Parts: sequence; structure tokens; C-alpha cells
Amino acid sequence: MRVFALIGESGTGKSHKALLIAHKENIEYIIDDGLLIKKDKILAGLSAKKELNKIQAIRRAIFFDKAHAQSVKKIIKEEKPKNIMVLGTSVEMVEKIIETLELPPVSIVFNIEDISSEKEIQLARTSRFKEGTHVIPLPGIEIQRKFPINLVESLEIFYRKRYSNRKIGERTVVRPPFSYFGKLFISENAILDIIYFQIKDFKDVIRIGKTKININQEGISISINLTLKYGVNIPEMVRAIQEQLKKELDYITGINIKNIDVLIDSLIMEKNKFFSF
Repeated sequence: MRVFALIGESGTGKSHKALLIAHKENIEYIIDDGLLIKKDKILAGLSAKKELNKIQAIRRAIFFDKAHAQSVKKIIKEEKPKNIMVLGTSVEMVEKIIETLELPPVSIVFNIEDISSEKEIQLARTSRFKEGTHVIPLPGIEIQRKFPINLVESLEIFYRKRYSNRKIGERTVVRPPFSYFGKLFISENAILDIIYFQIKDFKDVIRIGKTKININQEGISISINLTLKYGVNIPEMVRAIQEQLKKELDYITGINIKNIDVLIDSLIMEKNKFFSF
């Protein structure tokens, strides 16, 4: 196994550049902020971005917790990667991670100053320290599956050559709990308003009944009772409502949607549609 290291101070754009280096050097596995990543998937670990303060985030990133470290070591042994890249703010941090995860010594070191321009580094620092945002080298949908976080945007990364423009992955910009902007709170009433507004677009829904919302650290769970027009294809209608609500709630709130249960109370044969809340 060959181990690569990407070194750069906090907020200099390491996680963004990691995808480009991985593509160029044919590296499938990345260790970044407590996660073991393979291409667009999290194989093991817990993200430091989920922690409530910077001290806890640092401890998570260096695999201070033995159970956390063991879970990642187990998957590395099973996967047997030929190449793996470790991201860190210093050589000492990378060496600490390598020692904890029992990896071979570093073969090649990349410094962020050698692969990014001063302008790119400055832009990354502005995003980190003025906007409180961080980058994770994964698609937004994968991040929200693993942990709820205030997702800011998800961007595709392309490798540009003269005759091709090949997509090599996605990066997601997030605002973690320990950012300077603090925590994000969304009331149940706001979520209910979004639900009612979206369901009104479905002409075959006659009435919206009891709606339950449960918000916890893992995300949002929703249960909705509906009355539909007689004759409608119930499985198709339920599936369409679930997909629409998940799409809009994901986009508007940025919080993980665990499940949306749609229960059909009754069917009514009538021409005139009305809503009651």
C-alpha cells in the first residue's frame, strides 16, 4: 500500500483539491476529517464536521477514540487499498493518523501551496473564516445519509483536458455545528407550511389530515394522513408525494430527511376539492 499525504493549514482548500489529486494519481481511498472515503461513498468513520466544538472535531479527525479508529482499521484491512491519501493540517497530524490506523509510512507528500494558487487559498480561507463553511469531498446526498448538517451547496468537479471534460466526483459545502454561525434551528410550523404548500399541487388530494413531525439529531421523520379522490392510483400518488416532499425539504432546510410516511385515511368521490388543516 502506498500512502499519500496532503498537507495544508485549516481552511486552505485541502478537501476540494483532494479529488483532483486522487484522480490524477489514481487514488481511490481518502482519509479526511475522521472519514474513510472511497470515490463517492463513506466506507467507515465519523465526520469531524458533526462535532459540536473545535476540540471535539480535532479529536475526531485524528481518530482519538479507539472504537472510531478500530472501525476504520477494520475496513482498510478488508478493502486492501493499493493507494490511500491522508489529509492533515501538518506532517505531524498525518503521522499521528497513520500511526493510529497502522498504515505504512508516507510515500509522497503534497503541500497545498504547491498545488493551489495564492488566490485559490485566499478564497478558501474567506469561505472558512468569514462564512463558516467547510468542504467535504462527497455528494450532498451521501453526506445527508450519514449525518444531518447545514448543507450550503453541492458542486460537481470536472477534470478538464483539451479534448475532454470528465466528471471525477462531487464536493459539498457545509456549515458544521462548530462554525462561527452557530446552530441552525427550524421550527415544526415552518416544516408544516412547506408540506402543506407542496401537497396543494396534487389535484387528487382532497384533504390533509393529521401530520406528525419528529426532529432529532439524526434528522426529520414525517407522518401524513391524506384523503384522496376515488379512482386515483394510490401507490403512484404516494410515491410522487414522498419524492416531492423529500426533494423540497432537502433543498429548503438542508436537514437529513429520515422518512416520510404517507397514510391514506379514505377515498372520496367528489368533484370539488377542498383542504382542511
